[in-house]
Amino acid sequence: MNVEKRTQQKKAYKIWAPVYDNIYKGFLDRAQRELAHRAGQGGRDILEIGVGTGLVLPHYPRESVVTGIDISEEMLGKAKAKMARGDLPHVRELKVMDACHLQFEDGSFDVVTLPFVITLVPDTEQLLSECVRVLRPGGQIVIVIVSKISKGGGISGFVEDAVSPIAERVGLSTAYRLDKIEAWIGKHGNGFKLVENEAIPPFGFFRLLRLKRSLE
Repeated sequence: MNVEKRTQQKKAYKIWAPVYDNIYKGFLDRAQRELAHRAGQGGRDILEIGVGTGLVLPHYPRESVVTGIDISEEMLGKAKAKMARGDLPHVRELKVMDACHLQFEDGSFDVVTLPFVITLVPDTEQLLSECVRVLRPGGQIVIVIVSKISKGGGISGFVEDAVSPIAERVGLSTAYRLDKIEAWIGKHGNGFKLVENEAIPPFGFFRLLRLKRSLE
């Protein structure tokens, strides 16, 4: 991961950590619930990358076994406090870790979730490759991003590009287009298919993507 950008992100999240839940809890709730629901359908062992303060954690099925990672110790501290209260019995562990260098054995998880994180990692191909490595055959990657329906161009693409620098400051970049994921699938294969691409109601501002790996 780019060292300078990682340092900037850590500083930003250190500032945001005390107020993050108050600002985003209601705004992101529907998208987080949808992501957790899809993850629960995909298998028992779930890895959440970019767990932050743990806003998604309560929404995973209680029969799940969830592991969460984040680069920010301050954000993760908030999630650990929720875990310590006994509110999250299905969460196995929370660790500080670089998403592009996962410290897990190959084939450790049934599902990897990426809630609003794919736009914040400089090397998205490395991130996705690491997701593939730690997934079991038949595993799934569930992604939620700020919607980029336009795929660039036109009035909507112009507006999205204009908003992107502002959104990235608060961790909701619109810079990652769907065609990049499609290109990654086409380039690397890995037996993956995009099996779901859905705008999340009520306004379609967020988008849920689900990639599934073959059983081979």
